[in-house]
Amino acid sequence: MYSISELSDLSGVSTRTLRYYDEIKILMPASRSEMGIRMYDTESVDRLQRILFFKTLGVALKQIKRIMRQPVDEQVQELQRHQKKVTEKIQELNNLNQAISTSIKMMQGEIVMTDTEKFRNFKEQQLAKNEVQFGNEIREKYGENAVKKSNANYLNLTEDQFQKLQEIESDLGTRLKKELEHGGDLKNRTYIFNDHQQWLKVMAGDLYTKEYHHNIGIMYQEDQRFSKYYDDLADQVGAGMLLSEIILENTR
Repeated sequence: MYSISELSDLSGVSTRTLRYYDEIKILMPASRSEMGIRMYDTESVDRLQRILFFKTLGVALKQIKRIMRQPVDEQVQELQRHQKKVTEKIQELNNLNQAISTSIKMMQGEIVMTDTEKFRNFKEQQLAKNEVQFGNEIREKYGENAVKKSNANYLNLTEDQFQKLQEIESDLGTRLKKELEHGGDLKNRTYIFNDHQQWLKVMAGDLYTKEYHHNIGIMYQEDQRFSKYYDDLADQVGAGMLLSEIILENTR
């Protein structure tokens, strides 16, 4: 048996946190000593370990509490699902690392790449970067098959299509900045939506629907990382939220 202070030393979790876990009934002591000190057994240690795994994986405490009420075999399944995501993330990082290594070798003169190969390498770097940043969120919303299809569509873009995307994004950033600085220009808001729609149709291919676009708008609101991307593109705080607002207005 471990006292609360001993379990704190063993796990690195503060006694204050352990008391809070007891209060919310996510990790209760096995017993109490005559002095009223919380005491934890081996099963408590195992349970705490699982809680810490889920916390490290970014699962919210409210969700962890729900998971920990499930039978152990279902908790194992939850961990396996998250383990799969970690494995995918490792692969994505390996892909990004490989693409960067190829670029370094080319820059150092160790290998020679055609312009087509350079272009594909660049796309692979961008795709790997996007996967690391947003892959899990996109998969949760649209599923693995949709993500694979979208990624394949991106890799198959021609240089002309890719250049067009860059131009659309640049125009979108300029128009978002203008709307934030001046506002009230309905024509400009229409152009903003059209730019994003055109960009998304190229990126998503035949996955694009009005509902798909609407859900993208919601996702931009729910995840600040997406909003920040457009804030940076327009060099204006609030650009991402403005874009989301315009998307939702036009996809109801």
